[in-house]
Amino acid sequence: MEPCLTARRGRRLCCALLLLAVLAPPDLTFGAKPPVIEEVPREEFEVFGYKSADLFPVTNSSLLSWAFLIFFPHWRHLKPVVLLAPIVNAIAYTIVVLYVFSHPNAQSDEANMKSLEGITAMFSNQDGVFAGWLHYCVFDPLVGLGEVLDSQQVGVPHLFVVPCLLMTMFLGPAGFLLYLAIRWLAIYVKDDGFSVQ
Repeated sequence: MEPCLTARRGRRLCCALLLLAVLAPPDLTFGAKPPVIEEVPREEFEVFGYKSADLFPVTNSSLLSWAFLIFFPHWRHLKPVVLLAPIVNAIAYTIVVLYVFSHPNAQSDEANMKSLEGITAMFSNQDGVFAGWLHYCVFDPLVGLGEVLDSQQVGVPHLFVVPCLLMTMFLGPAGFLLYLAIRWLAIYVKDDGFSVQ
């Protein structure tokens, strides 16, 4: 038999197997029994006997940061007081994330950051949602602090910053964009000789 004919037959066999693999129903097992996978129960986050639901009220400390940003923007101790809640929440976030990464059964197998389905799987339990909420409670007040400090430097009246702070608190990036628009408008008006104060 010629080598050329053998190569053709090999290619035909590969094409047939590939076609069979593509067109075959997914439950086709060719007589073999599928392996039985035991479901391992998911481990819940717990530190010193406290679970995510028990620690959730700690996140409310960020409300104090927002209160100081809105009502006491010129107080000389504003920065350290506002930073206190994000630091506490950042410590809690780090503990939760380290727990989840060090306990393989804390998240579902589908949880990843590569696809929307993977991210949905990450937030499919209380621990994932708690970590995500802590993430918001750390960064949103920091954005608010940046808005207040920048507005004082640029000269935006605080009365115009308050709606931005409230929007940043509830809608994050939308509030930040509102602040940028108001900041731009205040600078534009000031450069044209109008007074915004």
